[in-house]
Order: sequence, then C-alpha cells, then structure tokens
Amino acid sequence: MGNRHSNNHNQNQNHNHNPSKVLVLGASGYVGKATLSHLVSRHGNKLQIFAGVRDPAKFGAIDGVQVIQADMGSSQKDLAAALRDFDSVYVVTPGSEDRAKLALNAIHAAKDAGVKYTLVLSVLTADLTDTIFGKQFTPVEKEIKTIGLKSYGIVRLPLFMDNFYAAAQSIKEQGTMYDPRNPNKVFTPIAVQDVGKASADILANPKAHHNKTYKLVMPSFNLQQLVQAFGETLKKPITVTTVPYQAAKEAFMGLGFPEWQVDGIFDLFHLIDEDSRVTNETNHTSDFTKITGEKPMTMTEWVQANAAGFQ
Repeated sequence: MGNRHSNNHNQNQNHNHNPSKVLVLGASGYVGKATLSHLVSRHGNKLQIFAGVRDPAKFGAIDGVQVIQADMGSSQKDLAAALRDFDSVYVVTPGSEDRAKLALNAIHAAKDAGVKYTLVLSVLTADLTDTIFGKQFTPVEKEIKTIGLKSYGIVRLPLFMDNFYAAAQSIKEQGTMYDPRNPNKVFTPIAVQDVGKASADILANPKAHHNKTYKLVMPSFNLQQLVQAFGETLKKPITVTTVPYQAAKEAFMGLGFPEWQVDGIFDLFHLIDEDSRVTNETNHTSDFTKITGEKPMTMTEWVQANAAGFQ
C-alpha cells in the first residue's frame, strides 16, 4: 500500500522526439476529468495530452491539457477529421441513453482516422444482454473487436464508489443511508479516481495493453461494513436502512437520475442481491495492479478520503 502514489512505473514506450498525442474523447464527465488529471500528473512529461469536448469554451482550462472540439454526436466523417492526428484515443462512453450509438460512431471514426490505439469504456455487465447496460454495451464491444481497429483496449467498469454521495444528506442529517439492496451482500465497485489512474496508464503505454479487456474493481465489501467505516470515520453511529426498490427508484429520480439509468443501476443491485459473480468480481481484482503497479483504493480508504462530504 505504501506505493499507492508512486510514480515509479512511468516508463513510457515512446522515446521519440515527438511525444505521443493522446486524446480523451468525452472528457467533460467524472471519468474523463480523472483520466486527464492522472495523465498530467503521471505521464505529462512524456505525452501531448488533449481533451475532446463538444464545447471547449464551456470546458475551461486544465494545466497540461490542450482542449479541442471533438463531439461523439457529430458525423462520423467530422469526428474522424478531428481524430486524424492522434496516436491514442480514449472513448469515454457517456451516460446518455443513446450512448451505444455515440460510442459506435466514435469507434468507427477512430478506425477511419487511423488511430493507433483506441481505448473504450464499457461495463462489467457487457455480456448480460438481459440488463439495460448490457444491451447497450454488447454491440459496442462486439464492434470494437471486429471492425479492424489497429489496436484496442476495453475497460469494464462496475458501480462507482462515488455514487454513495447520493446518501450524503441522509448520513449527515439522520445518521443513516437508505438503500434497497440486501445490506449483507458483498460487491466490488471502484473509485472514479482509480478508473482515471488505470485509464491514464493504459493510454501512456498502449503496446502493453494490445487488444486487452480489463475489469477495474476494488476489494469487496457489503453495506453493513460501509456504514461501520462511515461511523468510525465520522465518529458517530451510522446505520443502513433497507427500503423497497420502488421507494428507492422514486428517490433516485428525485435526485435527477433518468428512469432508464435508475433501472440500469437497479439491474446491478439485483445482481448483488443474487450473489452474482458479475457484481462480486473476485477473479479480476488484480487487473488494476497489473495496469498501474499499485493497489486500488479500498472502501475504507475512500470513506476516509471523502469524509468531508458526509460531515
């Protein structure tokens, strides 16, 4: 654990006079921004780092990052023109309902542009076509592998630890978190910062990740263990209150989540309740370490690092 913040594996394969040009496409969300941050801090001296967004003026400035107009929603031809000069492109699939269509457009544009390495964000349930997120990502993963990209990588993501910010108000005010899941069932989410860290390391050394699919997860825990960690960190008792799924759905939608996304998240919650191996991914816990040489943030470490948001 002592090497979590080390930079000792920064070796980049590119020793040419012209550093590799890396583009994070769909850079304005949490994963995009976390990836840019780690590209700059871990590999900024060896790469030219770009953010591709719909509206550069709105995106603002990030030290060490050049911002360009590149939109997954534009025509394949226009997007290919924007991607033309890049060595590596990260397709950060957005959280919108038409995200499969947007990701497919970006993948085809990357191929047309001759991008050397295309990394794509996917989900752990990509093989489960009876789930909402699985239905979206099955065709995306299939296309990545079959359209003739020069080299690709796929990062499959679980639920984000950061989603627990939805419980911040009830933890602060009532000392409880409301959740429809069985609080004794374990699952393996990931911290958004760790998604950014692993994605950055893949993009900085793509030859080591040729045509690989990774699953990024932290060690498993259950909600009882989570509230215990919150209690110890916040120095007050925190409980978990199990609520019916319908009530939880209304609460999520009240927070602004669209219905399709809530239903997709609840597909994952039901898999957790059923002890599915997809949501308790014990076989791939080492993927993060293989990529970064470090250990993923644990649940307790995340709670301690984010305590201020729950006080």
